[in-house]
Amino acid sequence: MRILVFSDTHRDTEDCIKVINNIVGVDMIIHAGDHLDDAEKIKNAFPDIAINFVAGNCDFGTGPKELVFHAGGKKIFLTHGHLYNVKNDYGFSALLSRAKSLGCDCAVFGHTHEPLCDIKGSITLLNPGSIKSSKTFGVIEIENGVLKAAVCNA
Repeated sequence: MRILVFSDTHRDTEDCIKVINNIVGVDMIIHAGDHLDDAEKIKNAFPDIAINFVAGNCDFGTGPKELVFHAGGKKIFLTHGHLYNVKNDYGFSALLSRAKSLGCDCAVFGHTHEPLCDIKGSITLLNPGSIKSSKTFGVIEIENGVLKAAVCNA
C-alpha cells in the first residue's frame, strides 16, 4: 500500500496534483490540515483514491481535528499538530502520548512546515512539511505488515 501525505498546502493544490500524477500506485492520500478546501480539491481531482484529512489551525469551517484509521493493517493517527504543541515540544511528547493511548503505529501531523520522519519507540512520526513552503511531501508504504515512511522533495 502506498500513501501520499500532504500538509499545509495553503491553497497550493497544483503541486499536489503534479506529485500524485507522477507517482504510480497511489492507494490513499492524507492531508494533515491547512486548508480543508485543498483536501476537497484533491479528492475531486482523484475520486478513485481514498483520502483522509483533518482541519488545521487555519481551517475555520467544520472538520475533524484528529482522525484514526487503518491502512494496510496499520493504525494511523492523523492530526494537524497545533493541539499538541508540535512547534514547541521538540520531543513531541503530547503527540506521542496521544498516539500511544490510541494504539497507533504511526502519527502524521503538520503545522510546523518543517519535514520530519522519525521513529520514537514503536511509533513512526511523519510530518511531510509543506508542499508550498518547504516543497516537500510524505510517503508511507506498508508491505507485509511493515510500515516505512519518508519525506520527499516535490
